Amino acid sequence: MDKIKILIVEDELIIAEDIKVQLLKIGYAVTGIASSYSEALMSLNSNLPDLVIVDIMIKGAKSGIDLGKYLHNKVNIPFIYLSSHSDSKTVEQAKETHPDAYLLKPFRTESLFTSIEVAIGNAALKTTETNAEPAPDNMVVKDCLFIKKGHLFFKVKINDILFIKAEGNYLEIYLNKGDKHLIRSTVKNFMQFLSEFSFFQCHKSYIINLENIDVVSYTFVKIREQEIPLSKNKKDELLSVMRSFS
Repeated sequence: MDKIKILIVEDELIIAEDIKVQLLKIGYAVTGIASSYSEALMSLNSNLPDLVIVDIMIKGAKSGIDLGKYLHNKVNIPFIYLSSHSDSKTVEQAKETHPDAYLLKPFRTESLFTSIEVAIGNAALKTTETNAEPAPDNMVVKDCLFIKKGHLFFKVKINDILFIKAEGNYLEIYLNKGDKHLIRSTVKNFMQFLSEFSFFQCHKSYIINLENIDVVSYTFVKIREQEIPLSKNKKDELLSVMRSFS
């Protein structure tokens, strides 16, 4: 089973490193440490975690509560607040962002572990209650995919998509100019949008554009120097599809 991936957002490096050590010791993976709102967004875009631990007081103009709003409203990732403050004003502001837990500093490893497991468990339950198939906010018009971000739709030409990688209930869409889009969807749902185009699911976590394949091996395909895993039970099907496609 894959380890739960956690991003730490804490501007005191000693505390952040201590949290990292505790997390690694009890069996979690750490995707990174961010000390500000902007660093946290960069880390989220480069390596999507399963959960975020957020200190309420962080560097920069935007606080941990601002980040909590983003996590809840934009990407829907479970998160836990850390704080040395328990005053009613701070707690009320935190509650408005719907955190999955609120830990007061200093905290024990057992409390951290319990909070993480409850947060992840609740997130999984919510997904199950919605049939584990989050509806993608995207649409296809002719040869273009329109990806919804906030209240806007961004146009992406279908042929510009190199491959798509699944990360939980999110997909990373890699484009031929080096750009990448992150959307909330599952592979199964997203393949419905691509059914009329030359795409193939070569692995449980990858969809590839047949027009951009450079190399096919027994265990992987290569697109623009990127090796993408090829499942054993998909190899013959891929070769058959490529013959008919060509």
